[in-house]
Amino acid sequence: MENWVLAVGYSHEQFSETQKEWLKYDVFIRMASDMLEAIEELSRDNHYLQVAIFSEGRDFLPNLKILRGLTKAPIIVMKHHYDGTEKIEAIEAGADEYIQWPDTIQESVASGRALIRRYTELNQHSIKQLNILSQGCIFISVDYHKVFINTQEVTFPRREFDLLYLLVSNPGRVFTQEQLYEQIWSGDYVPTENSLHSCLRRIRRKLEAVRAPCSIQNVRGVGYRFQQDDT
Repeated sequence: MENWVLAVGYSHEQFSETQKEWLKYDVFIRMASDMLEAIEELSRDNHYLQVAIFSEGRDFLPNLKILRGLTKAPIIVMKHHYDGTEKIEAIEAGADEYIQWPDTIQESVASGRALIRRYTELNQHSIKQLNILSQGCIFISVDYHKVFINTQEVTFPRREFDLLYLLVSNPGRVFTQEQLYEQIWSGDYVPTENSLHSCLRRIRRKLEAVRAPCSIQNVRGVGYRFQQDDT
C-alpha cells in the first residue's frame, strides 16, 4: 500500500491530529490499536512507507522482531519517557529510530518524514501525489477508494462512495435529484427514485454508526446537501 503509514497504539486524538498533518504531505495513516493488530495488518499488506509505534510501557518489545520480519519500511518508536536502555533493546529488535514523543504533532511528523525520505531514496521509491478530500472528521482518498470517519475506516461501495464524495466536496450546496442521478448514475443505467433514496439511507446509517458530526440533509422540495454540524 503506497503513501500509507501504520500507526500503532495511538489514541484517537493523537491519530486525528497526526492524520491531518500527514495529509499535508499526501500521506494517509492507518491505525492499529496494538502490536498484535499491527502484525495482522502487515501480514496482509506490508507495503507501508513507515510503521510508527507509540507505547507507554515495554509491551511492544516482544513483538517488534516479528514486525521487523514483516516489513522493510522504517520503524520508529515514540515514548513519553525516553529510556536509553530500552532504546538499545528496541534498535536491536529491529526499530530504526527511538525518540521521546515530541512536543508537537508537526515535530513527530517531521521525524517520520525524515525516515521515509531516507527509505524512499535508498530504495528509489517516490511518493505519489494523492487526491485526498478532507472535510472535518471525514478523509476521503479517491486513489484508494478509502473513507475514514472519526479515525475509523468505513466501507462504501461504488455508488455510495461517489455520492458521498460529491456531497462532501460541496458542503452546503443543494443538489437536486436530477443532478445526483446525472452525476452518479450516468451512462446507460436508468435508476429508479428508490435507488437514490436507498443509497442515501445506507450512507446516513454509516455516518450515524460512527457518530459523525455531520449529516446529509433533505431540503424539502429541492434536494439534498451535506452539512457539517456546529461544534
